Amino acid sequence: MRYTWYAISACIAFLCLATSCTSDGNSPVASVESSASMGNTDSVSNPEIPEPDKEKVSILDTLTVEDADDLPLCDEGRAGRFFFVGDESLPYFCVNGEWRGTADSTDFSITCSNGELQVVSKIVHNPQADPPTGDFQNPQGQQYYGNPWDQNQYNQNMFVPSGFDSPIAGIAQKGPFIPGASVTVKEVDSFYGHEMRQIAEGCVLSNDGQFSLENVHADSNCVKISVTGFYRNEVNGGSSSNPITLSARTCDPSKANVNILTHLEIPRVDQLLMNHFDFNMAKAQAEREVFAAFGIDTTKLSNMPTAEEMSVLGESEYSAAILAISAMLMGGRDETEMMGLVNNIAEDIKGDGVWNDPNWKIKIADWVVGVDSSNRYANIRNHVTEWNLGTVPNFEKYMQAFFPMIYEFGPCTEANAGQVTFVKHGQSVYFANDYEHADHSRVRFICDATAKRWRTAKSMEKDTTGFGPGAYDKEIREGRVNHETSYIYDGGKWRIATKDEVDGFTDIVEVYKSLKPTDKAVFIIRHSERTNSTGKSGKLTENGEKYAQELGARFAAAGATEDFYFAHSGYTRTQQTCDNIAQGKGQTNYNLVELATLDGGWYVKNSNKVEEYSNSADGGGWAVYSKYAFVGSYSDAFYDLKSRSEQFISEIKGKLGSMKRINILCTHDYLLVPLLAYVTEGRANLRYYEKRRWLNYMSGVAMIISNDGKVRYIPVRSLEKGTMQ
Repeated sequence: MRYTWYAISACIAFLCLATSCTSDGNSPVASVESSASMGNTDSVSNPEIPEPDKEKVSILDTLTVEDADDLPLCDEGRAGRFFFVGDESLPYFCVNGEWRGTADSTDFSITCSNGELQVVSKIVHNPQADPPTGDFQNPQGQQYYGNPWDQNQYNQNMFVPSGFDSPIAGIAQKGPFIPGASVTVKEVDSFYGHEMRQIAEGCVLSNDGQFSLENVHADSNCVKISVTGFYRNEVNGGSSSNPITLSARTCDPSKANVNILTHLEIPRVDQLLMNHFDFNMAKAQAEREVFAAFGIDTTKLSNMPTAEEMSVLGESEYSAAILAISAMLMGGRDETEMMGLVNNIAEDIKGDGVWNDPNWKIKIADWVVGVDSSNRYANIRNHVTEWNLGTVPNFEKYMQAFFPMIYEFGPCTEANAGQVTFVKHGQSVYFANDYEHADHSRVRFICDATAKRWRTAKSMEKDTTGFGPGAYDKEIREGRVNHETSYIYDGGKWRIATKDEVDGFTDIVEVYKSLKPTDKAVFIIRHSERTNSTGKSGKLTENGEKYAQELGARFAAAGATEDFYFAHSGYTRTQQTCDNIAQGKGQTNYNLVELATLDGGWYVKNSNKVEEYSNSADGGGWAVYSKYAFVGSYSDAFYDLKSRSEQFISEIKGKLGSMKRINILCTHDYLLVPLLAYVTEGRANLRYYEKRRWLNYMSGVAMIISNDGKVRYIPVRSLEKGTMQ
C-alpha cells in the first residue's frame, strides 16, 4: 500500500475534484439521466453478488493504513491530518503530537468549515484576553489545527436573517456515507419546490454517516440537504469506488436524514406541488408511491414516519424496506450506473406516481433471483452487520417479494402451495418458452408451502412436478427441465436415480466376478454391432468384432480361466459374436452351438400382423415390440408374454446339463426386450414407444442359478451403457 501523507485540506480537495464540485456544492454525479447512456454491467445471465475487494479498505489509498501501528509520526507538519485505519474502520487525527481516534476525544472535537474537516481544541479561552500567538482562534476561543481560520467566511456563516433558525442534524446513508462527505443546505420554496440560495455546508463526521450543522438560518421554512461523498456498499462489503450525491427535502429541520427514499421522492414531490398539493401531503403521497414501485404496501404498515426519519438500520419495517430497495438498486452496478438508474426511476415516478419501465424492473428482479437462488442474502446481512452500527432489519422479505411481483406470479398461498412455474417475460434471462423448454433458462420457481413465498425451485421440485405416483415401482423418468437427470419411483416417492439405475444394467464382467463357486450363470445377450444387413447372413462390423473380443479379454483379466459354453441363433452375426468373445478370452477349446430357441421371432405368433403394425407404428418394430412387452399391446400378433417367457426359461434350464458353469448365449433384441420386461416385472428401461430407449449391443440378462436351484435375473451390459437412443 502506498503512503503519501496529505493534509486534510488535500483530502477534501481530492473529493471536490472527484465529484466536480461547483460553487453551489452540487455534483453532476446526481444528474446522470439515461440508462441508455450508462449501459448495464449486471452479469444477469449468472447473477451474483460480487465479493468485496479484501485489500480495499477506504476511499483513498494515500490516506489509509491497515492498523494504527502503521500511522506515521504525528508531528507539527501533520497536525490536523486525517487517516483512515482499516482494521478499525475509523478515522484517526493528529492532535497535539499523537494520533487520536474519535472514541478518544476528551480534549478535541471534529467539525468542518467550507466542507473541510477540522480538529478543534476544547480548551476555552478568556474572550477578554489577547489571542495567543500561533494558530488562529475564532471568536469562541476554539483553536483550529491545520488550515487557518477564515474570519470572513466565519462572519458570513454567522449572518442571521429573519425566519428559519435551527440546527440541522441527521444521518446520510446509501450505506452510511464515509467521514469527509460534504453536506450542503439550500433554501427551498415550500409552495413550488424551487431551490434558492445555499445557506450552510458541513461534513459527515462519523462512520455511521452522521452530520450536524449548527446555527442554520433561512428565510424559507423548507430546505434541501445534499450529501456528496463515498459510502459503504451493502452489496459487496467495501467502500464505493466513486462518490455519489443523495438529497432530501424537509420542512422540519429536526428530521434531516438523507437516504435513497428521500432522493427518489423529490421529483414526484415537485410535480405534486405544481398540482397545488400541500407540501406534507405531497411528501406523504410520494413516499407511498416510491414504496409501492418496489411492491411495498405502506397501508399495511403502521406509524409511517417521513422519509427523513428513516434509516437503513433498526428493527422497523421501514428500515427493512429502505435497505432492500438500496440493495436492489445497487445490485452489481458501479456508482455511476446505480445513480443513473435511481434518477431514471425518480423521473419515471414523477409524472403519475408509477414506475412504468418494465425492462429495468425485470433486470433488477433477475439480479434478486441470482441472490435468492443461492441464498446470498446472508452476504448482504453480514456486510451490514460488520458495520457495527445498529440492528440489521429483515430486509430479505422485501427482496423476496419483489421478483414474484415483477414476474406476475400472483400470491403464494396455502391454495397454491407447491405450485411450480416459470418466467414468461421475454426480457428476463430466466425466460422459458414453456415449462419443459430449457434452451433459454432452467430456472423455475415454487410457491414454498412452509415459507408461503415464491422462491427458486430445487432440481427435484421442478423436474418431478406433475409426476404424481409412478406407474409402477422403480419406474424411471427423465427430469422435466433437466432432461439429462433421471428420477426413479422408489418406495412410494421419487428420487434421483443412480447412473446404473438410469441405465438399468450392470456390467457383465462385474456380475461374473460376484458369482459364488457353486453358482451357474447363463448370459443371454444381444449380438455385437452389425452392418445394415439384417438378414440371416448379415455380419458384424469391424467395431462389432473388436467389441466382442474386448469383452472376452475382460473376462480373462477378471480371472476367467475356465472354459465357457457358447451358443447362438441361426444368424451369422450372433455366431460371430460368440466366436470373437471366445477368441478375446483366449479360449481354444470351444464349440459354437446353434439353438433355434435363440432366434428373434420367439415371441411372434403372427409375423404378418407384426410386420403390418411395425410398418404403421411411429418407431417401427422397436416401438411395436416394446409396447407389446411393457403394455401388452398387439395380442393378435404376439404370444402371451408370461407363458412364452416361462417356456423360454424352461427350455434354457433343460439344457443346463449339457452346458458349463458359465454360458454365453448370443441372440437378438426382439427376443431380449420382451424377456427383460418379464424378468424385471416391467422395470427395465426399454420403453422405446415412450422414451426412445432400446437395448444396446451385447446387452441382455444374466440368469443366475444357485446351488439350491433358485434363479435370479440381472440385466447386464458389455459396453458402457445397456441402452441406446
